[in-house]
Amino acid sequence: MSESIPTLKEDVLHLYREPSIGATYTNTYGEENIRNLVGKYRSLSAEGMREMRDLVITYSKSPDLTASFISVGVLHALGMPEEVREAYRWAEKLDEAERFTHHFDIGKSVAEHFAT
Repeated sequence: MSESIPTLKEDVLHLYREPSIGATYTNTYGEENIRNLVGKYRSLSAEGMREMRDLVITYSKSPDLTASFISVGVLHALGMPEEVREAYRWAEKLDEAERFTHHFDIGKSVAEHFAT
C-alpha cells in the first residue's frame, strides 16, 4: 500500500496543530508552531514560499484565534509588516477585536524571541 505524499497545505496545517499550544512548557504560546512554520517557509523553493505565504496570509484573517495569532507571528518573523498590519485591520472589525489584537501582540512577541 503506498502512502500519499502530503500537500504543502496539509504540511502547513499540521505545523499549526502540532505540537498543541499549551500542551508543554516549551510551547506555551505557540513558540514551536511559529518556529516550525518559519523553518518550513525558509526551506521551500520560491514557488513554495509564495504558496505558503498566501496560506499564512489567509489564516491570519481566520476566525480561529489560534490560527490567526500564529499566522501573525509567522508573518512578523518573516518581515512582512504590511501583511501584519492588514491582519490587525481585519481584527479591529471583529466583535472580539481586543482579544484578537492582544493575541496578535503575543504572536509578534513570540516570533521576536523564538523565530528570528
